Amino acid sequence: MAAPYRTFRLEGPLSFPQAVREVDSCISQALEAGDRRMLVDVRGLTGFDKPDLLARLEMVRRWAATSQGRVKVAMISRQEINDAERFDVVLAQGLGFDGNVFETEEDAIHWLEQEPALWAGPPPNF
Repeated sequence: MAAPYRTFRLEGPLSFPQAVREVDSCISQALEAGDRRMLVDVRGLTGFDKPDLLARLEMVRRWAATSQGRVKVAMISRQEINDAERFDVVLAQGLGFDGNVFETEEDAIHWLEQEPALWAGPPPNF
């Protein structure tokens, strides 16, 4: 049986803006294929340090705009580039982007396979 989600594994040296564009492209591909869930593994990416808050803000805003609330995104990332306070995850929720970050594939898949507890439509227009 096929996985109920599409998997993307990104590797190699990229700048942080390039990595953000690559993930954005993955989100677009998943949407074009009609996928509602996706797993993005960025542990293989190198070439950038831990992004600051402004970079995280721009990253999440871009992905939220691309996803339009239509795809659930689980990302696996290296601990050293993750934000311990989970600013990006909290921001994503506020923007209607159903995304979360994990350090293990097992945790990411467990979250990804959970059914939404509340409304799962696109974010409201304000």
